Amino acid sequence: MNSGSLNFLIQMQSMSMMSLYSNKNQTNNDNNRDMTFHNLLEAAFSQPPATSAVQPQARITSFTTFQVQPIHMESNKESQEAPVSHNHREAGKINNPEESKEVKETDKTKGKDQDIEQIIKKASQHYGIDEKLIRSVVQAESNYNADAVSHAGAQGLMQLMPATAEGLGVKDPFNPEENVMGGTKYLKQMLDRYDGDSRLALAAYNAGPGNVDKYGGVPPFQETQNYVSKVLSHV
Repeated sequence: MNSGSLNFLIQMQSMSMMSLYSNKNQTNNDNNRDMTFHNLLEAAFSQPPATSAVQPQARITSFTTFQVQPIHMESNKESQEAPVSHNHREAGKINNPEESKEVKETDKTKGKDQDIEQIIKKASQHYGIDEKLIRSVVQAESNYNADAVSHAGAQGLMQLMPATAEGLGVKDPFNPEENVMGGTKYLKQMLDRYDGDSRLALAAYNAGPGNVDKYGGVPPFQETQNYVSKVLSHV
């Protein structure tokens, strides 16, 4: 065997040893890698689960916490209602129709009385008769009731008989101004007839001038005598 052949055999032997050594190392490395992966799996499953840093939200224990409160809207009817007065006296007037009616009627009467007073002043100035005398006659005859009608048929504020009213030119005895102006005119005629004697003029206004002339003074009628006294007591 020559030297060349010997060298070739040595090289082949060396390569074979190196290959064997390399395979052995590769096998060891694979085994090591398998062991490392196996250890990691065991470590992962053997450790307790990590606690999450995010705290869980509190459980909803009451549904009412999230209930939407209803919006209270006033109905049109409620908004149109009149506010309730906190003044008991005013509230009584609102809630008591009868009392409200009485107040209205009282105000209406006051208004009428004021109008009649103006008419009396006008008649007084026109015929030159004391306002107090005209006012007292109106009070005694009708108590300021322009619609008053007596059992004998006398009408209005100064209780004019239909025939007398017609003779005085009164077209509507229930018209306050026409009645007072006509009644004052008649009273003036009686005063002139008896020379300004209020007693005889009033007696004639009540019982008629014929009876005054007949008895030569105030007739002996209880009604007429009471009437004359009543009227003059307020003058």
